[in-house]
Amino acid sequence: MTNLDIEEIGRERDLLIRSCRVKINGNTIVTPTRTIGTTLTDNFELNESTRLVNNKFKPFGEVYVRASLNELTEYITNDDKGKKFSSKISNRTLQLKQASALPYILFYVHDGNGNPLNRLLPTNIQNFIFDILWGTVGNSIIVTPLLGVLTSPDEYSKMIDAIHQRQIDAIDRKNQPLMAIVPSSYTLIDPGLIEKYWNCGVRIFGFNCENKKYGAYSYIIERLHSELSKLSRESNEKYIINGINSKFKYGKSKTSRINNLIGTGYGFDTYSPNHIVSRFFSENTPKRYIFNDSNYGFLNVTELEDVKDVDKIVNTKALKNIKLSELSSMSDTQLYKLCKAHDIEKTIKEIENYPSYIENNELFDYLSKKEKIQTERDEMKSIQYHQPIGDEWFK
Repeated sequence: MTNLDIEEIGRERDLLIRSCRVKINGNTIVTPTRTIGTTLTDNFELNESTRLVNNKFKPFGEVYVRASLNELTEYITNDDKGKKFSSKISNRTLQLKQASALPYILFYVHDGNGNPLNRLLPTNIQNFIFDILWGTVGNSIIVTPLLGVLTSPDEYSKMIDAIHQRQIDAIDRKNQPLMAIVPSSYTLIDPGLIEKYWNCGVRIFGFNCENKKYGAYSYIIERLHSELSKLSRESNEKYIINGINSKFKYGKSKTSRINNLIGTGYGFDTYSPNHIVSRFFSENTPKRYIFNDSNYGFLNVTELEDVKDVDKIVNTKALKNIKLSELSSMSDTQLYKLCKAHDIEKTIKEIENYPSYIENNELFDYLSKKEKIQTERDEMKSIQYHQPIGDEWFK
């Protein structure tokens, strides 16, 4: 049997906001939380997050592996390249484990031009990916690869059949739980497919947010929760949802506000970094903005001297010892790193307090005081949890 236990320890009345205790093979994570993300070439977030992991903040860890079909074929046929590829993944998984995160490997397979594959994998590529997922020491969750949007529920069914069979074959050696990627298309949220996932033992679901704000998917999220809640009540088992490729913020300049941090209001138990590469770049040097935890908006880092109570905002390791007057003369690269380090620390500090707010039924009220996200607050209420008459399970 797969060693996975999910216990709901708090829920805010009539909302999707909740807190769960997730136990996986001896590791415990309390949600809402976020994922520490790393790629094979960039471990900046991992390095910045490690010191922030503590008893209040226990994260998942995502090794995001981006590869084309041609690259994967080369790794299969060229032992030297295959070993180097596997070693890079293994090193990142080990680094996440050493940081006390719970690692998983997420493959994104593209067509060679960066576009989603939008079709099932050839058998040899699929087997190679499965060998890495099960063969990498420290990989704690088996995740179905990101392939874009497949054409029908039947194709998703074939993928979960293959990965479930591999899980059965390996169960005497390894008993990692499965995380299945749910289609981000409304027409593909098929009750039969979701039930098949459930019957395969899937209790962790990944939803590819595709670098869009949560509100864009509210009607799909509503349907997904409706289907999963039915199955949850029938089996008396819980589930969690991970927002894959969640958009960090949206809006422009002074109107921008946080997105990924507030995923709990949309029913996400954890969220992961966005790895989608933008195809549009401004001709001008971009201004850098930092997260303002007082209102959940953003501030231009080169204009902080004019901000009231700025010391409460820049009290992060990245900024607290820097003279604000020096920021305007820094290079764009320097500002980018400072802002990213600041944002990582601030968002982790925020979310580590969310479980205690939820247990006291206070998170929605807390978020309601953040003036920049009032539209999002209303969205959270619109996709509230509807408890069936006579249902005692979620009370």
